[in-house]
Amino acid sequence: MRGRLANTNVIASLIALNGAPIVKRWARAIDKRDLHISILTLGEYDKGIANLPSDDPNVMRYMASRDALEARFARRILPLEDPVVRRWSAISGRVKRETGHAPSVIDTLLAATAIENDLVLVSRNSRDLTHSGAVLFDPWRDDLAQFPVPPRP
Repeated sequence: MRGRLANTNVIASLIALNGAPIVKRWARAIDKRDLHISILTLGEYDKGIANLPSDDPNVMRYMASRDALEARFARRILPLEDPVVRRWSAISGRVKRETGHAPSVIDTLLAATAIENDLVLVSRNSRDLTHSGAVLFDPWRDDLAQFPVPPRP
């Protein structure tokens, strides 16, 4: 593995003032240059903002938070490219066939992104992602020492 892909739930915990202390400790212990997000995370923030009434007093604050997140990860935002989408379709079909349940589209797209980019998927949704084939790490419960990423050269 050459890095980590953070699910939106991880990013939300890192940004929130009252986010999980264990997740914040995990983030302090890793090399930030190896932490990536998906364009889907920015999309989830945009969706949340769009769901708010236009007169909601928090809209500007949420937009500023999203913009700061985008700037912080500027060179580490992974797109949805053809190989990721093709991998996602294979994962989704296989998981549905094996479990009888259609998996979350966003979670399986993140899993496909992690696999295609040789990244550990960092998510609290590990139960939902177990069958995806991605290497998973849950900073709320897993030990960082079990998921080392080789140091940068």
